[in-house]
Amino acid sequence: MTKLTGCSFGLGEPSLAPTEAMSFGDSSAVFEQRSRAIGLSDDVIKGFKDNGLDTMAKLAFACNFSPGGSDDKPFKDLLTKVLGRDANLVEESCARRLFNESYATVAADIRCQTEQTNDESLRKLAPADRAARLEEQQGRLTGLNIRGPYEPGDSLVDKFVNFYENDRLQWISWDQCVSREHELMNTSKKDQRLVVQSSGELKFTSSVKYEPCDTSSEILLRYCLIRRALAMEQANILAYKYHDKWLEKIMACRLETVPHGFARTTFQQIEAADKRLFVLLAEKTRAGIKATATGRPCDAHFEVCMNSTEVMSLLQPKPIAVRSSEEPPTKRPKIDRPGPDKSPFERPGKGRNKGRGKASPSQFMRIPTDLLNLGCTGATPQGHRLCFSFNLKKCSNSVQNQRCDKGLHLCAVKGCHKQHAAVECPMRKKD
Repeated sequence: MTKLTGCSFGLGEPSLAPTEAMSFGDSSAVFEQRSRAIGLSDDVIKGFKDNGLDTMAKLAFACNFSPGGSDDKPFKDLLTKVLGRDANLVEESCARRLFNESYATVAADIRCQTEQTNDESLRKLAPADRAARLEEQQGRLTGLNIRGPYEPGDSLVDKFVNFYENDRLQWISWDQCVSREHELMNTSKKDQRLVVQSSGELKFTSSVKYEPCDTSSEILLRYCLIRRALAMEQANILAYKYHDKWLEKIMACRLETVPHGFARTTFQQIEAADKRLFVLLAEKTRAGIKATATGRPCDAHFEVCMNSTEVMSLLQPKPIAVRSSEEPPTKRPKIDRPGPDKSPFERPGKGRNKGRGKASPSQFMRIPTDLLNLGCTGATPQGHRLCFSFNLKKCSNSVQNQRCDKGLHLCAVKGCHKQHAAVECPMRKKD
């Protein structure tokens, strides 16, 4: 198994290694992969590693020589010291190519860090580095089969790696925490745009976007947050065990039995608490999220932020402010009103036809097409109007109140009418 030098992916204890840089030139897996691709033998690669030259960044400044210089004696002396003998012509040629690539890679990394650009495109991990991180994680977290719905997508890992390089933590919406399987099965879309750079020039950039993943049920949300935890650990931001504690806490709040008169914790409350947790964690790590000799900053502050009053108060069950659907409906007195002139031959229906002309209150409402496709109605059996915006998760009062001017905040799916939106209802029609 490939060992990642200077990295402490989810070991549980703070890392005592130096700060792990996430750039292309600081990866030992990339160094080994490029050395083999160029044509260096295992003995030469072992000689470089035994002398501590296991990354391109270390090799680029190992001697007082730069590509294109007239005197290459420092480079030859370095190669002799590494091999313990004089290098042959093929070894010297391959080593010179590797040295030139290392020098160019480090120069490009420094230029990207120093120049301020408006380019929003993400820097992607090298395939060798990506495979090494996943392999190390799979070998250590033996109780979790990291494949299928559990394996984080490449786009998700790249986002957290860029957060690490920028030294700033951000919250990613749940539907963007896609799996690698989701990326392979769904077609991607290219978002192309013109970007004004700091120099005033226009640059045509494109970014790949995938279809959002489904998080409408408890098990799908659990898959989503596990993928986020694994991606954050691969990016060396947060250990998996700390994020797993947060996942167990919100799942317990969602599935616990609530007292009579209270509604179960909704997905909107969980999402609000999740956002608040990342806000507090970002405030605690203003100095940066990169790992130091004392460990990861996010590991040190995560449990304090998770158990804070600001976060836990958002997960508390809310009291039900509307009458329960199990209570008998209130009977209203029948008022005879003069209707339009009727034909003398018109008679009330009898038998099966009796009452056929009556319509329910929902038949007089214009129900959105998205809700009709889910099998929704416009009102409860008792005739109370339902809020269509709440059922589409667009109502601004869906967390604080149980009703608004548009109607009750209950599920509009026929036969359900519980305290959740229609798009999350397990009884909704599915295509």
